[in-house]
Amino acid sequence: MLKTIGKSAALLLQGLYKENLEFFCIEDAAQILDKRDETTVRRLLSDMVRRGLLMRLRDGLYHIIPYDREPETYFPDWHVAAHHLAGDVPYYIGYYSALVLHDLTVQPTLSEQVVVSRPVRPSLQEINGVHFQFITHNAKHFFGLSKKWVQQGTYRINCSDLEKTLIDCAFKPEYAGGIAELGRALYKSRDLLDQQKLLEYVGLFDSDAVVRRLGFLMEALHILPELSQSLRERIGGSATYVALDTALPKTGQMLSRWGIIQNLDVETIQGVNFN
Repeated sequence: MLKTIGKSAALLLQGLYKENLEFFCIEDAAQILDKRDETTVRRLLSDMVRRGLLMRLRDGLYHIIPYDREPETYFPDWHVAAHHLAGDVPYYIGYYSALVLHDLTVQPTLSEQVVVSRPVRPSLQEINGVHFQFITHNAKHFFGLSKKWVQQGTYRINCSDLEKTLIDCAFKPEYAGGIAELGRALYKSRDLLDQQKLLEYVGLFDSDAVVRRLGFLMEALHILPELSQSLRERIGGSATYVALDTALPKTGQMLSRWGIIQNLDVETIQGVNFN
């Protein structure tokens, strides 16, 4: 695609690069162009999008497309885009996307999962074929953030740390690719895991389902026996059984030891890690 740049577009791009604003809003553009008329600025931005100079991520949020990249196939780093899509809402990259960042998966992610402290609407967004899923956690469950370098070490984004990633994935396995995928992550990280921090996080998160699923997986995978025992001692007195994998039908063997409905066989979980 042949990209043509007019005088106003060139002035805007020059100012954006000078301010290191690869992602920017209408107010940023208006300030650089010294224009108070929002309609005029919007008209210019729409024209630049049509010419393949900019990408519109949502209303009022834009990204500069590198001049040598084709707008039909280009997309910025998903994690960095998620950071800007969250706007002023506290966030972190979580669930399966966090497993990817911690190098605990073998399958590529099909969407970017972003945990937010208050709802982002719409919660499911598709931009040029890339899917973003915003998952709201209440204040009690919103903790355990760390900083990760992405985009070849040029940008820092919020990501759940290793221990919080495992707890989140045990809370909602359907967002982690299923319980077998969580088992893979747990097995791969068994020597990296801060066991004391995990137990502290388990206490803060306060979910019996998390305790049961993590403890069951450790026992099934023959790893971290002391940690597994500590988790078992934390199981509450509830007579309710929880499904092992929330993405599967709630049918299977009832395991009283963990209060689990085992709707996925141990051989499948072990096979993911041992083969």
